[in-house]
Amino acid sequence: MYVLGFELGFSLNEPLSLVCWEAQFGDFSNNAQCIIDQFISCGQDKWYRQCGLVVLLPHGYEGMGPEHSSARLERFLQMSIDDPDTLPDFSDKFEVQQLYDTNWIVANCTTPANYFHILRRQLAMPFRKPLIIMSPKSLLRLPEARSSFDDMTQGTSFRRVISDASVPASEDVDKLVFCSGKVYYDLEKARKSSENGANISIVRVEQLAPFPFDLVKNEVDKYPNADIVWVQEEPKNMGAWTYVQPRILAVLDGKKSAKCVARPPSAAPATGNKNTHKAQQEDIIGRGLSLQK
Repeated sequence: MYVLGFELGFSLNEPLSLVCWEAQFGDFSNNAQCIIDQFISCGQDKWYRQCGLVVLLPHGYEGMGPEHSSARLERFLQMSIDDPDTLPDFSDKFEVQQLYDTNWIVANCTTPANYFHILRRQLAMPFRKPLIIMSPKSLLRLPEARSSFDDMTQGTSFRRVISDASVPASEDVDKLVFCSGKVYYDLEKARKSSENGANISIVRVEQLAPFPFDLVKNEVDKYPNADIVWVQEEPKNMGAWTYVQPRILAVLDGKKSAKCVARPPSAAPATGNKNTHKAQQEDIIGRGLSLQK
Protein backbone atom coordinates (compact mmCIF):
# COMPACT_ATOMS: atom_id res chain seq x y z
CA MET A 1 0.00 0.00 0.00
CA TYR A 2 2.72 2.46 1.00
CA VAL A 3 4.79 1.83 -2.12
CA LEU A 4 1.78 2.29 -4.40
CA GLY A 5 0.99 5.53 -2.56
CA PHE A 6 4.55 6.71 -3.14
CA GLU A 7 4.40 5.87 -6.85
CA LEU A 8 1.07 7.66 -7.12
CA GLY A 9 2.55 10.80 -5.61
CA PHE A 10 5.61 10.56 -7.85
CA SER A 11 3.45 10.25 -10.97
CA LEU A 12 1.43 13.31 -9.94
CA ASN A 13 4.59 15.32 -9.44
CA GLU A 14 6.29 14.03 -12.62
CA PRO A 15 3.58 13.86 -15.33
CA LEU A 16 6.17 13.55 -18.11
CA SER A 17 7.64 10.36 -16.60
CA LEU A 18 6.37 6.83 -17.14
CA VAL A 19 5.82 5.66 -13.56
CA CYS A 20 4.95 1.96 -13.07
CA TRP A 21 4.03 -0.08 -10.00
CA GLU A 22 4.06 -3.84 -10.48
CA ALA A 23 2.66 -6.44 -8.11
CA GLN A 24 4.37 -9.82 -7.98
CA PHE A 25 0.88 -11.27 -8.36
CA GLY A 26 -2.20 -9.25 -9.21
CA ASP A 27 -4.04 -10.07 -6.01
CA PHE A 28 -1.32 -8.30 -4.00
CA SER A 29 -3.22 -5.14 -4.89
CA ASN A 30 -5.82 -6.24 -2.30
CA ASN A 31 -3.63 -4.69 0.39
CA ALA A 32 -3.48 -1.42 -1.55
CA GLN A 33 -7.21 -1.16 -2.20
CA CYS A 34 -7.63 2.03 -0.21
CA ILE A 35 -5.09 3.82 -2.44
CA ILE A 36 -6.85 2.48 -5.55
CA ASP A 37 -10.37 3.33 -4.37
CA GLN A 38 -9.71 6.68 -2.70
CA PHE A 39 -7.08 8.18 -4.98
CA ILE A 40 -6.35 6.44 -8.29
CA SER A 41 -9.87 5.68 -9.54
CA CYS A 42 -11.38 9.02 -8.58
CA GLY A 43 -8.52 11.48 -8.10
CA GLN A 44 -9.43 13.63 -11.09
CA ASP A 45 -13.06 13.95 -9.96
CA LYS A 46 -12.06 14.80 -6.40
CA TRP A 47 -9.13 17.13 -6.88
CA TYR A 48 -8.92 17.88 -10.63
CA ARG A 49 -5.48 16.27 -10.71
CA GLN A 50 -4.61 14.01 -13.64
CA CYS A 51 -2.44 10.98 -12.97
CA GLY A 52 -0.61 8.77 -15.47
CA LEU A 53 0.41 5.98 -13.08
CA VAL A 54 0.68 2.50 -14.63
CA VAL A 55 -0.41 -0.37 -12.36
CA LEU A 56 0.81 -3.77 -13.56
CA LEU A 57 -1.19 -6.65 -12.09
CA PRO A 58 -0.37 -10.18 -13.36
CA HIS A 59 -3.75 -11.82 -13.91
CA GLY A 60 -4.54 -15.19 -15.47
CA TYR A 61 -5.62 -18.70 -14.62
CA GLU A 62 -2.46 -20.80 -14.73
CA GLY A 63 -3.13 -23.30 -11.96
CA MET A 64 -1.52 -21.16 -9.24
CA GLY A 65 -4.48 -21.43 -6.88
CA PRO A 66 -6.97 -18.95 -5.43
CA GLU A 67 -4.36 -16.51 -4.10
CA HIS A 68 -2.33 -16.05 -7.30
CA SER A 69 -4.78 -16.19 -10.20
CA SER A 70 -6.94 -13.09 -10.08
CA ALA A 71 -6.14 -9.38 -9.81
CA ARG A 72 -9.87 -8.84 -9.24
CA LEU A 73 -10.49 -7.42 -12.69
CA GLU A 74 -14.15 -6.99 -11.87
CA ARG A 75 -13.40 -4.40 -9.19
CA PHE A 76 -11.52 -2.13 -11.57
CA LEU A 77 -14.19 -2.45 -14.26
CA GLN A 78 -16.95 -1.75 -11.76
CA MET A 79 -15.33 1.61 -10.99
CA SER A 80 -15.03 2.56 -14.69
CA ILE A 81 -17.41 5.34 -15.63
CA ASP A 82 -18.48 4.78 -19.25
CA ASP A 83 -22.25 4.39 -19.63
CA PRO A 84 -23.11 0.69 -20.16
CA ASP A 85 -26.57 1.19 -21.63
CA THR A 86 -26.08 3.89 -24.25
CA LEU A 87 -24.35 3.41 -27.57
CA PRO A 88 -22.24 6.56 -28.03
CA ASP A 89 -21.92 8.57 -31.23
CA PHE A 90 -18.92 7.45 -33.26
CA SER A 91 -16.94 10.43 -34.54
CA ASP A 92 -13.43 10.73 -35.95
CA LYS A 93 -12.21 11.64 -32.46
CA PHE A 94 -14.20 8.96 -30.63
CA GLU A 95 -11.18 7.04 -29.34
CA VAL A 96 -9.42 10.10 -27.96
CA GLN A 97 -12.63 11.53 -26.51
CA GLN A 98 -13.30 8.26 -24.69
CA LEU A 99 -9.84 8.34 -23.15
CA TYR A 100 -10.28 11.97 -22.11
CA ASP A 101 -13.68 11.32 -20.49
CA THR A 102 -12.77 8.14 -18.62
CA ASN A 103 -11.43 7.92 -15.08
CA TRP A 104 -8.88 5.26 -16.00
CA ILE A 105 -7.91 2.67 -18.60
CA VAL A 106 -8.13 -1.08 -17.99
CA ALA A 107 -6.41 -3.40 -20.48
CA ASN A 108 -5.23 -6.96 -20.93
CA CYS A 109 -2.64 -7.07 -23.71
CA THR A 110 -1.93 -10.32 -25.54
CA THR A 111 0.97 -9.23 -27.78
CA PRO A 112 4.33 -7.53 -27.12
CA ALA A 113 3.48 -4.90 -29.74
CA ASN A 114 0.25 -3.93 -28.00
CA TYR A 115 2.03 -3.83 -24.63
CA PHE A 116 4.65 -1.53 -26.15
CA HIS A 117 2.06 0.73 -27.73
CA ILE A 118 -0.14 1.09 -24.66
CA LEU A 119 2.85 2.16 -22.55
CA ARG A 120 3.97 4.55 -25.27
CA ARG A 121 0.45 5.97 -25.49
CA GLN A 122 0.60 6.86 -21.80
CA LEU A 123 3.18 9.53 -22.55
CA ALA A 124 2.01 10.40 -26.06
CA MET A 125 -1.47 11.43 -24.90
CA PRO A 126 -1.94 15.18 -24.30
CA PHE A 127 -3.48 14.34 -20.92
CA ARG A 128 -2.92 11.76 -18.18
CA LYS A 129 -5.04 8.82 -17.08
CA PRO A 130 -4.19 5.88 -14.77
CA LEU A 131 -3.56 2.63 -16.66
CA ILE A 132 -4.36 -0.78 -15.17
CA ILE A 133 -2.77 -3.70 -17.07
CA MET A 134 -3.84 -7.27 -16.32
CA SER A 135 -1.46 -9.26 -18.54
CA PRO A 136 -0.41 -12.65 -17.07
CA LYS A 137 3.11 -13.92 -16.55
CA SER A 138 2.75 -16.97 -18.79
CA LEU A 139 2.68 -14.86 -21.97
CA LEU A 140 6.31 -13.91 -21.29
CA ARG A 141 7.35 -17.44 -22.25
CA LEU A 142 4.59 -18.44 -24.67
CA PRO A 143 6.06 -18.81 -28.19
CA GLU A 144 2.78 -17.78 -29.83
CA ALA A 145 2.70 -14.49 -27.91
CA ARG A 146 5.18 -12.67 -30.09
CA SER A 147 5.18 -9.66 -32.41
CA SER A 148 7.16 -8.55 -35.41
CA PHE A 149 9.17 -5.35 -35.13
CA ASP A 150 7.04 -4.20 -38.04
CA ASP A 151 4.16 -3.95 -35.55
CA MET A 152 6.11 -1.39 -33.52
CA THR A 153 7.38 0.95 -36.23
CA GLN A 154 6.06 4.21 -37.60
CA GLY A 155 2.41 4.07 -38.60
CA THR A 156 1.45 1.46 -35.98
CA SER A 157 -0.45 2.08 -32.76
CA PHE A 158 -2.27 0.41 -29.90
CA ARG A 159 -5.08 -1.90 -31.04
CA ARG A 160 -8.06 -1.72 -28.70
CA VAL A 161 -9.56 -4.78 -30.39
CA ILE A 162 -7.65 -7.39 -32.40
CA SER A 163 -9.80 -8.85 -35.17
CA ASP A 164 -9.57 -12.43 -36.37
CA ALA A 165 -7.55 -12.12 -39.57
CA SER A 166 -8.06 -15.81 -40.37
CA VAL A 167 -11.86 -15.51 -40.66
CA PRO A 168 -13.03 -12.93 -43.24
CA ALA A 169 -16.37 -11.18 -42.96
CA SER A 170 -19.09 -13.63 -43.96
CA GLU A 171 -22.71 -14.56 -43.38
CA ASP A 172 -21.58 -18.18 -43.03
CA VAL A 173 -19.72 -17.69 -39.75
CA ASP A 174 -21.71 -19.42 -37.02
CA LYS A 175 -20.06 -18.10 -33.88
CA LEU A 176 -18.32 -14.89 -32.85
CA VAL A 177 -16.24 -15.36 -29.70
CA PHE A 178 -15.12 -12.28 -27.77
CA CYS A 179 -12.43 -12.76 -25.15
CA SER A 180 -9.65 -10.91 -23.36
CA GLY A 181 -6.24 -12.02 -22.18
CA LYS A 182 -4.42 -15.34 -22.31
CA VAL A 183 -7.55 -17.44 -22.80
CA TYR A 184 -7.32 -16.38 -26.46
CA TYR A 185 -4.30 -18.61 -27.00
CA ASP A 186 -6.09 -21.61 -25.49
CA LEU A 187 -9.08 -20.97 -27.74
CA GLU A 188 -6.91 -20.54 -30.82
CA LYS A 189 -4.98 -23.75 -30.14
CA ALA A 190 -8.22 -25.70 -29.77
CA ARG A 191 -9.78 -24.13 -32.86
CA LYS A 192 -6.90 -25.30 -35.05
CA SER A 193 -7.80 -28.90 -34.28
CA SER A 194 -11.55 -28.35 -34.58
CA GLU A 195 -13.56 -29.41 -37.63
CA ASN A 196 -15.66 -26.25 -37.31
CA GLY A 197 -12.78 -23.83 -36.87
CA ALA A 198 -13.44 -22.00 -40.13
CA ASN A 199 -16.93 -21.09 -38.89
CA ILE A 200 -15.76 -19.54 -35.62
CA SER A 201 -14.21 -16.09 -35.29
CA ILE A 202 -12.18 -15.26 -32.14
CA VAL A 203 -11.79 -11.57 -31.37
CA ARG A 204 -9.61 -10.13 -28.61
CA VAL A 205 -10.77 -7.13 -26.60
CA GLU A 206 -7.45 -5.68 -25.50
CA GLN A 207 -8.82 -2.50 -23.92
CA LEU A 208 -11.76 -3.27 -21.68
CA ALA A 209 -12.32 0.20 -20.28
CA PRO A 210 -13.27 2.52 -21.74
CA PHE A 211 -15.20 -0.04 -23.75
CA PRO A 212 -14.46 -0.05 -27.51
CA PHE A 213 -18.09 0.17 -28.62
CA ASP A 214 -17.14 1.17 -32.15
CA LEU A 215 -14.78 -1.72 -32.83
CA VAL A 216 -17.01 -4.33 -31.18
CA LYS A 217 -19.85 -3.13 -33.41
CA ASN A 218 -17.60 -3.52 -36.45
CA GLU A 219 -16.94 -7.14 -35.50
CA VAL A 220 -20.62 -7.89 -34.95
CA ASP A 221 -21.49 -6.36 -38.32
CA LYS A 222 -18.89 -8.52 -40.08
CA TYR A 223 -20.66 -11.73 -39.03
CA PRO A 224 -24.40 -10.97 -39.15
CA ASN A 225 -25.58 -14.56 -38.57
CA ALA A 226 -23.11 -15.50 -35.84
CA ASP A 227 -24.06 -16.27 -32.25
CA ILE A 228 -22.29 -13.95 -29.81
CA VAL A 229 -20.33 -15.45 -26.91
CA TRP A 230 -18.04 -13.96 -24.29
CA VAL A 231 -15.43 -16.46 -23.04
CA GLN A 232 -13.47 -15.86 -19.85
CA GLU A 233 -11.38 -17.94 -17.46
CA GLU A 234 -12.77 -16.37 -14.31
CA PRO A 235 -15.93 -17.53 -12.50
CA LYS A 236 -19.06 -16.03 -14.00
CA ASN A 237 -19.55 -13.65 -11.06
CA MET A 238 -16.01 -12.31 -11.52
CA GLY A 239 -13.87 -11.18 -14.44
CA ALA A 240 -15.15 -8.92 -17.20
CA TRP A 241 -18.57 -10.46 -17.92
CA THR A 242 -20.76 -8.26 -15.73
CA TYR A 243 -19.02 -5.23 -17.25
CA VAL A 244 -19.05 -6.24 -20.91
CA GLN A 245 -22.52 -7.83 -20.98
CA PRO A 246 -24.64 -4.63 -20.96
CA ARG A 247 -22.20 -2.93 -23.32
CA ILE A 248 -22.33 -5.77 -25.84
CA LEU A 249 -26.11 -5.75 -25.56
CA ALA A 250 -26.09 -2.01 -26.27
CA VAL A 251 -24.12 -2.75 -29.44
CA LEU A 252 -26.56 -5.53 -30.43
CA ASP A 253 -29.50 -3.14 -29.90
CA GLY A 254 -31.96 -5.92 -29.09
CA LYS A 255 -31.31 -7.83 -32.32
CA LYS A 256 -29.40 -10.64 -30.61
CA SER A 257 -28.42 -11.91 -27.21
CA ALA A 258 -24.95 -12.61 -25.85
CA LYS A 259 -23.95 -15.60 -23.75
CA CYS A 260 -21.10 -16.13 -21.32
CA VAL A 261 -18.82 -19.15 -21.04
CA ALA A 262 -16.94 -19.11 -17.74
CA ARG A 263 -16.19 -21.06 -14.61
CA PRO A 264 -19.25 -21.53 -12.36
CA PRO A 265 -19.96 -18.70 -9.90
CA SER A 266 -17.67 -19.04 -6.93
CA ALA A 267 -16.67 -17.31 -3.69
CA ALA A 268 -13.00 -18.06 -4.35
CA PRO A 269 -11.31 -16.79 -7.51
CA ALA A 270 -9.85 -20.20 -8.42
CA THR A 271 -9.47 -23.78 -7.30
CA GLY A 272 -6.38 -24.90 -5.44
CA ASN A 273 -6.37 -28.30 -7.13
CA LYS A 274 -4.27 -28.61 -10.29
CA ASN A 275 -6.41 -31.38 -11.82
CA THR A 276 -9.62 -29.46 -11.16
CA HIS A 277 -8.09 -26.38 -12.74
CA LYS A 278 -7.15 -28.34 -15.85
CA ALA A 279 -10.62 -29.90 -16.15
CA GLN A 280 -12.32 -26.51 -15.73
CA GLN A 281 -10.07 -24.93 -18.34
CA GLU A 282 -10.77 -27.68 -20.87
CA ASP A 283 -14.50 -27.34 -20.21
CA ILE A 284 -14.40 -23.58 -20.86
CA ILE A 285 -12.53 -23.98 -24.12
CA GLY A 286 -14.82 -26.80 -25.26
CA ARG A 287 -18.01 -24.87 -24.55
CA GLY A 288 -16.54 -21.68 -25.96
CA LEU A 289 -15.96 -23.30 -29.37
CA SER A 290 -19.03 -25.54 -29.41
CA LEU A 291 -21.57 -24.86 -32.17
CA GLN A 292 -24.41 -26.55 -30.30
CA LYS A 293 -27.31 -24.24 -29.60
